[in-house]
Amino acid sequence: MLKKFKEAYEKVNTHFILTDTEGLVLDCDQTLFETSKGMPVGDLHPFFFSIPEIMESIATTTSFHCVQLSSDTDDLTADIEVFKKEGMILIVIHDLTKHYLSYQAMAQSRNESIIDSELILLKNHELQERERFKNEFIQNFSHELRNPLTNIIALTNILRRTELTTEQMRILSILKDSTSNLKLMLEDILSISMIAKGKLMLNPSVFNFPQLVDFLRLTYNTRAKEKGLVFKINADEKIPEYLEGDRLRLLQVLTNLCDNAVKYTDEGTIALHIDLNQKRANTVSLRFGVKDTGQGIPKESLETIFESFEQLGPTEGVGLGLAIVKGLLTLMESEIRIDSTAGLGSHFYFDVKLNYPLHQPVVPVLDEQSKKIKPKGGKTTKFKILLVEDDEQIQAALFKILVDTGDFFIDVVSDGALVMEEIVNNSYDLILMDVNLPNISGDQLVKVIRGFPFKNIKKIPIIGVTANSYQAHKESYLKMGMNAVLPKPFDEDELLTTMSRLLK
Repeated sequence: MLKKFKEAYEKVNTHFILTDTEGLVLDCDQTLFETSKGMPVGDLHPFFFSIPEIMESIATTTSFHCVQLSSDTDDLTADIEVFKKEGMILIVIHDLTKHYLSYQAMAQSRNESIIDSELILLKNHELQERERFKNEFIQNFSHELRNPLTNIIALTNILRRTELTTEQMRILSILKDSTSNLKLMLEDILSISMIAKGKLMLNPSVFNFPQLVDFLRLTYNTRAKEKGLVFKINADEKIPEYLEGDRLRLLQVLTNLCDNAVKYTDEGTIALHIDLNQKRANTVSLRFGVKDTGQGIPKESLETIFESFEQLGPTEGVGLGLAIVKGLLTLMESEIRIDSTAGLGSHFYFDVKLNYPLHQPVVPVLDEQSKKIKPKGGKTTKFKILLVEDDEQIQAALFKILVDTGDFFIDVVSDGALVMEEIVNNSYDLILMDVNLPNISGDQLVKVIRGFPFKNIKKIPIIGVTANSYQAHKESYLKMGMNAVLPKPFDEDELLTTMSRLLK
């Protein structure tokens, strides 16, 4: 019977397999593979495991093109035809490896041809789909991490105020450092996603440049000493005291470069230099550079190190630092450059233009007392807060933080549908509201509250708490009527400072 079928397919490099409907081999030849009767056809290659199931839903025949059938010794690319024949399944494997290899070579050499154009379009579509999937995964994954991380940070702060032994304080300090590192990684992952989707925008403001330098000096002097390294900063004294730019993103670039230098340097020195290239009108051009005496970067790795999730070796982290640096500098209309020699060290540097005010700005001076929440009109009663949160762990942590201040009476609601009933029947000074709630979302609730006819209700200050950290989300919530938005994870000081500002 197999011979009869084979006569209809007289082709070179063609392999025939006849199986029953369960996928057990009834007859075969040995043209391409060693196949024995009675063996499951899936043992030949994992691709064939699904053949019997596929054929159950197909009337007579189906085809598979450009299937990679690799073995321990050979790579084989084939077209596969599958037929239903008299209660059996006939599998015909055509070895088209040479054809596909030559087709691929032709497509690469004929960049202007129709075939190559179609392949490029398909490849671009595939890459776009991969990028879309990656960004959506990053966004959803970071969203899910924010609730437990917020809870860990809150509980860590609560524990620090309790009576602890020296050993417990040491453990708690390690836990705090670990959560801080995790929070930074989470922000790095989100930044990569926002850059890729074109949703990350610069937010320029006036900042104190010497304070930025002092922060970097303090941070990396400590980290360098932990590894037995020397950290130096050389900043040009002619740089204006106040500059205008996105301080947060500039700091993110510099900390990623310094973190990498510390990570890949085992002995010697790490130097951050900040030079004044040019000063004209109210614009300055600065060159920032980070030089280390670390392991250096091989020439073949100089391009790939700027890709997401790429690392030079088995070190801690997720390989996002330089990808973020490249993306952020592109937003700043700059680019990262590198001089590196394997075994001798690396020098990363970039130029960036910043504005500076011609007249020194008036900067408000804040003291610790300004953070203390004082009742309006000098009243001595506590503030009444409505806490709207459906996550029981976050709910408990926030409740504990607020109770410990001694400034609040707190009502708790976990269902968005019950919020209106609470604010109609009670008087609240402030609402602390999660955005993602059952039955009705927090942003929709705010819209309803702001449209309420009674002034004492529609004017209640509302702080939104959200795991959606894109700037577009925050702007949307503020537009809906929230007075402030805190992206998770936030720390205790950030929460209480924001509440203090709205309650004064």
